[in-house]
Amino acid sequence: MGLVEDEVSEVSRLCCNVIPCSKLVTCLTSLIRVDINQTDSRQLTVCLRFPNDYPHNKLLLEFKSRSMSSVFLERFTVVCDEKASQFVGKPQVMNILKFIDCYLRENPLCIVTQEIFSIKKLLEGTNGDLKLRQKTSSICLTAKGGPFYYNAKFYIPERYPVERVQWEECDCNLPQALVRFVNGQAKEIARQCVEAPLRKLKNNKEEFKPKPSLERTFRFIIAAMKGFPEERCPICEQLSLPHTAQEVIETDTEEKFLIRMFCGHIYHQGCLKRFMSEPPFPNGGKICPAKRKHPRSDRIGGGRPKQTATVPGKEEAELCQQRVTHDKWGLNDVKSAEAKWAHQQARVRELEEVIDFLQ
Repeated sequence: MGLVEDEVSEVSRLCCNVIPCSKLVTCLTSLIRVDINQTDSRQLTVCLRFPNDYPHNKLLLEFKSRSMSSVFLERFTVVCDEKASQFVGKPQVMNILKFIDCYLRENPLCIVTQEIFSIKKLLEGTNGDLKLRQKTSSICLTAKGGPFYYNAKFYIPERYPVERVQWEECDCNLPQALVRFVNGQAKEIARQCVEAPLRKLKNNKEEFKPKPSLERTFRFIIAAMKGFPEERCPICEQLSLPHTAQEVIETDTEEKFLIRMFCGHIYHQGCLKRFMSEPPFPNGGKICPAKRKHPRSDRIGGGRPKQTATVPGKEEAELCQQRVTHDKWGLNDVKSAEAKWAHQQARVRELEEVIDFLQ
């Protein structure tokens, strides 16, 4: 027997015992095929072929996988090819199989390689950062927008993408109302990736399949942090957030305290109070005066017909046209609003009469 035949015999005898969670599919001098199934998301088929003048030439490698991205497979082929070069001149098959199994176990984030590359592109030019922690299967995200930042540590579960990306706390210097929104909405996006809707859409006949949640979640957080510093109060049209994080108002009695509406727009509390307490008082309540719909609205669609307005120097923009609804500012009773306004005006007139009398 030659060296190739000896190695084939050795692989046939040792493979399933030495490589956990492996299955030897084909073991011939022309092809060795091994399936490695560590988890639902780390499933890899390894195809090995002996080159001419073996072992003085390295093994020919090919990887296939239904659960791992093509981006990872391409890069992993290069890594394994370089590793195989170290075994030239001696038996290579079991050595390379051990290396492949060990690499997959020590690098659990390999299952999100393609998403990580996409996220890094999103972070370009934002001063954000992404740090990988293979030992804990975690990713540290820093997303920035002007002087504001969002830091959190995200964990990738073993059964990803069947299970969603996880995180508990974050470090963020935005106002608390916006921090709660970012965290809450991001977790809802991640949840929808892995949980089927309670009610199926009539036109959707396909069965629900879990989707990767990492990139979708990060995309929302990065876009939100980038957009917040540029948002303006729909009433005064001034920037909603201050120029520095130190100027953020956390006291809910201040005029500049921020209130985020369900339509997504951010108001200064003083501006909103004046807007809600002054006429006109249309039936059904006040409508957000913003010149365009917010990309991060809490609502999907709306009961009012779409209207557009031409903004000078810009293309037609879709008006928000959503009712100003908030736990604190849900003033929809037209009669009570008008009565309150009339009472306030009467008091103003009384004060003016007193001042005129005293003068």
